[in-house]
Amino acid sequence: VSGEMNQETGVLDFEKALRDRLAALGVRDCGVLAAVSGGADSMALLRGLIAQRDDLSLRVVAGHVDHGLREASAVDAAWVARESETLGVPIEVRRLNVAELAKESGAGIEETARRVRYETLTEIAVERGCRFLAVGHTADDQAETILHMVVRGTGLGGLRGMPEQRELGPGIRLIRPLLQMRREQVQAYLSEIGQTFREDDSNADPSFTRNRIRRSLLPLLREEFNPRVEEALLRLGRQVAEVQEVLELLSERLLNECLLEATPAHVRLDCQRLTEQPRHLVREMLKTLWDRQHWPRGAMGYEHWDELAQLAQAGERRAGAPADAGPG
Repeated sequence: VSGEMNQETGVLDFEKALRDRLAALGVRDCGVLAAVSGGADSMALLRGLIAQRDDLSLRVVAGHVDHGLREASAVDAAWVARESETLGVPIEVRRLNVAELAKESGAGIEETARRVRYETLTEIAVERGCRFLAVGHTADDQAETILHMVVRGTGLGGLRGMPEQRELGPGIRLIRPLLQMRREQVQAYLSEIGQTFREDDSNADPSFTRNRIRRSLLPLLREEFNPRVEEALLRLGRQVAEVQEVLELLSERLLNECLLEATPAHVRLDCQRLTEQPRHLVREMLKTLWDRQHWPRGAMGYEHWDELAQLAQAGERRAGAPADAGPG
């Protein structure tokens, strides 16, 4: 009896935590597209959303993207479709040739797979009338993302990791309601409700950077340096997010103060207001400007933003007139 009570408590704890996050994200009285790969995280997300259908008045739809990178991917797609139908959830399955798309674009496989997955899921969400696209990233995924950013040499903003929500398009928001849960909680929930899932064999492929971080780098850091390294990375991400939030507010304020004129292709700035500002704030202001103007950032990295900030801060002193900016 005690074991049954503990099992029931674990299920209720998971579902309550999910319901609280969904409510905080404004997910109520609407359609939600769950991105379901068939793995443990996505199946826990799907089952958790199903459990909230009545309380939050949700219409749950499942979406699966087959990247066509593995021989078993078609089998996984068929399994996800059958499982969704058994659970009474309508599902959309789309098959892509990611390898060919990556070759055409010149981008890497990982980058292309991520881009086209979100593009395809967004299309499905629009077609199905869903306001939210929910994905099953957990706190462990967040820790891996932050460490990946450190290894790549990201700027400060990248150390925040993945946002819990962001806009994908008009009327569509991406949400990560499991982002505060650990992977072990997810797996315990699946075990308690008797839900099976698929193991993606590509997760063991060492050619993918994320897999090497998960299977080699993190275990090494855990064993040799800090047994709670994931918690340290998550704490770093939260602290950076707090700092970045303030920085973004300051950059918005600074942009409003020095913006003289703006057209879709041309902007004039009063650079005198920038001369005494910290360089980092000016870089952030320029990123804010680019985003506000909907100009593509392309391959702009730290060096490009820093050079642009230097030019903006020197503009008034050298020319004695406002500086011009544009996407070119």
